[in-house]
Amino acid sequence: MKPDISRATQRNWTRLRTDGRKRLTKRANKRRSTKRILPLEYVSDPVHIPFVRAAAGRVRREKIPLSRAIFSFAAALLERKGILGKPHVQAVLQEYASDASAFRLCPPLPEDEWDILGLLYQSMLPEGSKNRNGSYYTPESVAVNMTRDFDFSHGETFLDPCCGSGSFLLALPCHDPERIFGFDRDPVAVFIAKVNLLLRFSDREFTPQIFRMNYLGKHSGNALLRSIRRKTFDYIATNPPWGAVSRGARIPREIRSGESFSCFFVNARHQLKDSGLIRFLFPESLLNVKNHRDLRSFLLNCCELKRITLYDGTFSGVTTKYIDVLCGKHPPTREVYFRDPSGLHRIPADSFRMTDNFSFLTHADLEILRKIKAKGRYDLSGSIWALGIVTGDNRDKLKRVPEPGFEAIYTGKEIERYSLRPPENYLLYDRTKLQQIAREEYYRAPEKLVYKFISDKPVFAYDNTGSLFLNSANILIPSVPGMSIKTVLAFLNSALFRFFYTRIFGEVKVLKGNLVRLPFPEISPEQDRRFEFLVKRILDGDAGADSHLQDAIEALYDLTPEQTAHVRRIPGKTGTHLRTA
Repeated sequence: MKPDISRATQRNWTRLRTDGRKRLTKRANKRRSTKRILPLEYVSDPVHIPFVRAAAGRVRREKIPLSRAIFSFAAALLERKGILGKPHVQAVLQEYASDASAFRLCPPLPEDEWDILGLLYQSMLPEGSKNRNGSYYTPESVAVNMTRDFDFSHGETFLDPCCGSGSFLLALPCHDPERIFGFDRDPVAVFIAKVNLLLRFSDREFTPQIFRMNYLGKHSGNALLRSIRRKTFDYIATNPPWGAVSRGARIPREIRSGESFSCFFVNARHQLKDSGLIRFLFPESLLNVKNHRDLRSFLLNCCELKRITLYDGTFSGVTTKYIDVLCGKHPPTREVYFRDPSGLHRIPADSFRMTDNFSFLTHADLEILRKIKAKGRYDLSGSIWALGIVTGDNRDKLKRVPEPGFEAIYTGKEIERYSLRPPENYLLYDRTKLQQIAREEYYRAPEKLVYKFISDKPVFAYDNTGSLFLNSANILIPSVPGMSIKTVLAFLNSALFRFFYTRIFGEVKVLKGNLVRLPFPEISPEQDRRFEFLVKRILDGDAGADSHLQDAIEALYDLTPEQTAHVRRIPGKTGTHLRTA
């Protein structure tokens, strides 16, 4: 699915994927990584970490094919459980016929580890493969929490449409494997999930109902898969892949973004019984990122949104936090329970409709936003705004080394909080030969603010040198009653305004239409002089002054210590997409 952005924006995104030290920051580069990462969040008992590292290391050193190693580990577990020779177990193994000569690769596998096969598989997969395939498995505590309320006392059934190695299947409070179903497109993960069920229900003879299938694929496979694809379930829970869907996927009409976890949810809801429950693990960015507005709208208007739960953890190798969402099938929903670190709160669903993008605001968010809005007296609507220069041909017109008549021109990546990094490009400023340009007086203003265009939060710098800027940076000459330009800069760069911007707008671009809605307070002349003094100290290189400035701004809003800590928790990157299964 093509992104709905211009070619110029695409070029900007490409350029801005390196930081000032030339380090790649583009998450897509992880797709080529060969590094192995032991997922510590998936370890149920840390005492087993040395064993897992040793076993995974031996497989790599001896260049044993991954599928063969997993098959051998599985066979060893089944043998120790005393069920290896049973016909129903042999039927599963024969589907994945492999050489089990590596049967005794290492000492006996720990039987008290939550999912030792899945843990070993995760530890042996290259980071690039995990990122491409969404292979980040759900920790035991999360899977247990998400399924603990499912009741199987009346023959209820369960589906995990992207089950991985079976974390949710192991967590279910269900004692009948015949009621458990799962899909996944990874053949090794499907094999592990089947073995995990065989081990869990070792006293039963059954065929694990775990199938290799791309749940978003347009073709359902054989007759059995088609019948299961049409079946409805009492409970559906999963941790779906995060990121753009692959080509040829079935994208529901409700999901314009093409985001895979949104597609999984909408498609899975169609398989939910009218009285059923569906619970998905999502990235925290679902709460407020504009790109996920379509799913938030669907959850509010087409589901009975029951509860949202925030977690503190992340997945190894990535930094995105996660949440889970519990829904019934039918609307409307008037109140939503929201569990965050401060407890369980009941929030009117209409609170989620107070923003343009239906942002899912926590109780803590709402209390802080109310304080910010209550203090708001002014905005930036009367200010001067200007776009950076569009040269029409950066390759030809920009020089890395200045030539006679050329002057420095800054890009978005050279904009830091408060100040500018040294320029990397130079331009011959001939207005007649530039494709798009603002009035010269704006570039040459004695004082102006400049900000990154591609960013998940406001980042503003001060310029009093009359410098030029390319179109990855925009210009603001602010007009806020009672505030100097440096005081306005202080608020725009504050953690408080960053919090407001990310919670309300959730953009990966900093837009004028959003900035003009930021609520500036009324301050005294003494406060203005204090803020301006602290900004001058920051511009002079006093890094400690920023902390004093944040304290002074937040003191205006009477935040509690807990609210201050909440505000200063840096929001997750809203422009990143993590594939997780």
